[in-house]
Amino acid sequence: MRAGVKTAALLLVSLLLSSAAAGCGVGPAKPAAAELRTTAPPWDAPRDAVSYIDKAGFERLPLDFSGPAPYTLRLKVTLDGNPVQVPAGIGVDRVRAEQAAVHTHNTDGLIYVEAKTTGEKPTLAQFFTLWGLKYDEKCLADACRDLKITVDGQPAPWDVPFSGGAKITVSAER
Repeated sequence: MRAGVKTAALLLVSLLLSSAAAGCGVGPAKPAAAELRTTAPPWDAPRDAVSYIDKAGFERLPLDFSGPAPYTLRLKVTLDGNPVQVPAGIGVDRVRAEQAAVHTHNTDGLIYVEAKTTGEKPTLAQFFTLWGLKYDEKCLADACRDLKITVDGQPAPWDVPFSGGAKITVSAER
């Protein structure tokens, strides 16, 4: 009986050592593919933000990153005349401790831009991709009538680049 116990113990130690040498594979699960939603609000921030960071064309940055010239801007979204809350955590993947240069911290519509260089010009279209929403020159998600974008009260193109202190309003009808 002792030989059997000794053999089992040696086998167990061998398995443990080979598992350790090969790596145990523990860590965050592979992120889900980024899918742009066309549903009605409310719209949460995507859980697997890295997929959306990649899809929007941003570099993955550490959570504590702050670029050379950070700035903020404000976004207000309305559908059918009703306000839509901009959620906290857009562009932030806490599981993997990474973020996009463009992201939100709270639900107040304040967008933080912390790009690596002052030459980077993130756009409204990239932000909606980070948020996981279908957005183009005609539609925001399922709202494809009367899409209007203003910056500081003036009409703007659908893919307007962000600028510090801007107040962007997006409205559409279903």
